[in-house]
Amino acid sequence: MREEGVMSQFTFRTTPPATYISPTADEMRDAAKKVGLKSFSKDLVADLCNLAAGGRITPPSGYRGEVMRRVEERLPAPDSNGSWSISVRKNGVKTSVRTKNRQEAIQAKTDEAMRYHGNVCDFLGSLEPASFGETPLEQAMACLKLLSKKEGGQGGGEAGEPLPIFSEENSKPEGIAEALRDAIEVLESLSPEEKAMLDPEEKGLSKLEVAEDMLGDKRLMIDISRQLDQLTKLQVRRQRKLEVDPAGEEVRTRPIRNLGELSKISKTAWGMRQENPTFFLYQAVTGQLPVRERVTRIEKKQSIFILVDGSGSMSGRRHWKATGVVMNRLKAVLAGDAEVFLSVFDTSMGNVSHAGTPEEAKELIKKFQANNFSGGGTDIASAVRAAHKYIEDLISKGAALYRPEIVVLTDDDTSVASLKKSELAGTRVHGFAMEVANKSLVDLARSTGGVGIDKF
Repeated sequence: MREEGVMSQFTFRTTPPATYISPTADEMRDAAKKVGLKSFSKDLVADLCNLAAGGRITPPSGYRGEVMRRVEERLPAPDSNGSWSISVRKNGVKTSVRTKNRQEAIQAKTDEAMRYHGNVCDFLGSLEPASFGETPLEQAMACLKLLSKKEGGQGGGEAGEPLPIFSEENSKPEGIAEALRDAIEVLESLSPEEKAMLDPEEKGLSKLEVAEDMLGDKRLMIDISRQLDQLTKLQVRRQRKLEVDPAGEEVRTRPIRNLGELSKISKTAWGMRQENPTFFLYQAVTGQLPVRERVTRIEKKQSIFILVDGSGSMSGRRHWKATGVVMNRLKAVLAGDAEVFLSVFDTSMGNVSHAGTPEEAKELIKKFQANNFSGGGTDIASAVRAAHKYIEDLISKGAALYRPEIVVLTDDDTSVASLKKSELAGTRVHGFAMEVANKSLVDLARSTGGVGIDKF
């Protein structure tokens, strides 16, 4: 059995509870391997384990002496002029100077190290490691894996080298902790449709892997998709109706419409005619008699055509914003309410991809996420006309689609004034000008009853 207090060889910033048995370095390495963490700081792992187990953060006065001892122990020899380079602050600005006073050098480097440890402690105090796993060690490693996704949060080394993310002059440790907590909160709030879009290949991503995604570009995708969920004009509905069909498999009962339908009323109603002809006629004229008829249930899905500007400028953040819109529309396919058609366009509409089933929706979002745009010119009006015709042709050929909508995603400010609402009869247009202003597109979208957003 390992003795308590082993943790002291790793950290002085936190103190474990008396009953906690600290993990060894080998156990730390095994845990890091499980989450795919190649390097880690044992002191930070120890801190996180201590706190997850119910320990406490040591006040700065409790470890300043140890920090100074380590600084003095590791202080390099002076240069050829007998000087040390140190950092001092003048009017809040960090400046590098040289000193020949060894004690001054030790004091300056101790102050700098204390600022680093203070940042780490502020981070630890703002974090909730219990969100990241089961045991204290699992929680610690999961937290460090997420931290490694932040700029400056990688590495550290087992020797306890400072992490750049806490060394920066403008470091905001509480904000770093908040970002990690927020990633977990988003993870826990994901709907089944959102999870399917984040894991289209059905790899069975772990919670940690999805949380890592929430610290990267895919978080923007989720945010955009959820933003669009709030827009009433973008709500998707499947059309359901019953049509009279003598060979239909269903039977419905409805009020009689006219006396010509007396042959369709039930035998019970005819029995009333024998007893009270006047009342029977009154019920027939006022539509109170029930009529039975065979019907066929007809369902039509909403048709959504997404046009994505294929110019090279639609990369980076704009690409992930566009992916969020595509994801939002594809969620309706997963719910069985819509079919989505997607084309990347430039001066004309390109090849059309289609998603009518959940499997096709997952394949389309996977394909779109990996797409690299490299098109040339942009002709929005031409693409919208082509998309409108495409859907109209499908419907005319008997496709079970209705209420066509065209979603335009572009960072081009070219006017579409040549495109008239009358050319798009029965079709609603939604226009998203990606980080640019395109009043013409926005006005067209709104004139059709759709959503139009500038500088999206």
